[in-house]
Amino acid sequence: MKPRSIVFGIITAFVALILFNNREEASFWFFGEVRTSKLLILGAFFVIGMLTGGILFRRRRKRIEAAPMPANEDAPEEDRYRSPYSNLSPEDRRFLGKEDE
Repeated sequence: MKPRSIVFGIITAFVALILFNNREEASFWFFGEVRTSKLLILGAFFVIGMLTGGILFRRRRKRIEAAPMPANEDAPEEDRYRSPYSNLSPEDRRFLGKEDE
């Protein structure tokens, strides 16, 4: 079992324990007086917090730019700056979208 799964299980158990020990009715102001259980209020705020944290702290993928191909100094002059896709079959070039090279 991965440590991440263990931590997630422990947090889930604590949240469930806290939520189900707070079932009494409470007064909550949300553009007017609302009377509901603490279980619903705490659960809603927990979900809102998880969604907000997930959005704010998500990992963003880094864009990898392709490096330009270095010129082959040992190749003849006409082949030195040739496209690396020039030795592909027409079908492969069409698949890669490199038809014009």
